[in-house]
Amino acid sequence: MVFAPVTRIGHLLILLPATRWGGTEAHTAALAARLAAQPGLRVTLAAEPALLASLHAASPARLVPAAIGWQQGEEPARNMARQQAEATRLIEGLAPDLLLVPLPWPNAGLGLLRAAAQASLPRLVVAHLVPHGAPPPEVTEALPQLGAAGTTWCAVSSPGERRVEACFGLPRGRVAVIDNPAPPPPTADPALLRAGLRASLGLHADAPLLLFVGRLERGKGAQLLPGIAAAAGMTLACAGSGPLGAMLERQAAARPGGWFRMLGQLPDPTPWYLAADALVLPSLLEGLPLVFLEAAAAGCPLVATEAAMEGLGDAAPDLAWLVPDATVPLFAAAVRDLMADPAGRAAIAARARAEAARRSWDRILPGWLGLLRAAASNAHHPEPPAWQPA
Repeated sequence: MVFAPVTRIGHLLILLPATRWGGTEAHTAALAARLAAQPGLRVTLAAEPALLASLHAASPARLVPAAIGWQQGEEPARNMARQQAEATRLIEGLAPDLLLVPLPWPNAGLGLLRAAAQASLPRLVVAHLVPHGAPPPEVTEALPQLGAAGTTWCAVSSPGERRVEACFGLPRGRVAVIDNPAPPPPTADPALLRAGLRASLGLHADAPLLLFVGRLERGKGAQLLPGIAAAAGMTLACAGSGPLGAMLERQAAARPGGWFRMLGQLPDPTPWYLAADALVLPSLLEGLPLVFLEAAAAGCPLVATEAAMEGLGDAAPDLAWLVPDATVPLFAAAVRDLMADPAGRAAIAARARAEAARRSWDRILPGWLGLLRAAASNAHHPEPPAWQPA
């Protein structure tokens, strides 16, 4: 859908400081695609060369390679200096009117923000995932150089909003909230997918099947997945990549045909959402998880930690089967309870599907356009959007 022309921004430059593909990157690509379709708005998306193929598949926006990813294992000062130099080069060469900086973690774009401040260029910073507690020390040290007066802030959930304020020393009400969107409901036949994908795993069409989709790291609870599958006595198919991938591959290979199976990185996990009985999300921290919204749109119920669903607020217990802590016994018991309650499982799936249906891009995009206009016109204290879900 195309909205009223964006008259105050000629050229938007998106600086994506990521080194891997995940929820922040998928959201950024989808947003860039929709912004690029707006009359009067030219969009350029800069990212690490390794991400360009995935970004190209997800977005028609103009893409440029740039060494702006925050590299784990590299000293913060070196990360910031490299980012600042690359961002300065891009700003001078492309002459954008506004920057959009999506942050997968609070420290990820510090050098980019220093370059924007030095160029006196307005910017919208979107915080996708922010930890509890004290901010990374490099964030605190860099704050005086980030040019707070030229920055408009956004978070993807209310808990994230409060943590962004604490992390970057912002006054209350400075951070707008725009909830993540959900994809449209898939149209494929779940019964055919259920039988076909189970057959690909050597399972009967009626065999229970659990699913995990996400980054294979401890923050997502990926190390628990083989244990959850074995303790629940149900096959768990795992899709994703990450630092725990090799370890999980070895565990799956040690028991061929066992409870735990590796699917690798899926370009589109939708068929598996349609085929699985439940998605598991044993995360220690999430923003407003896109994987939940994807599964919900496909009618796949979720078993998740309370921490993973905090972005849904008081509605979370109605939208997922919640587990207080990310442990194997608790998750295995929750999965067994869910599978033993078909009516409850169907009710959770129906409520989650309705939640996903009200979070379409068509509904959410006007908020992004308004926030970009506010950032471009130096409206540094945006009110929470009127369309924001209660």
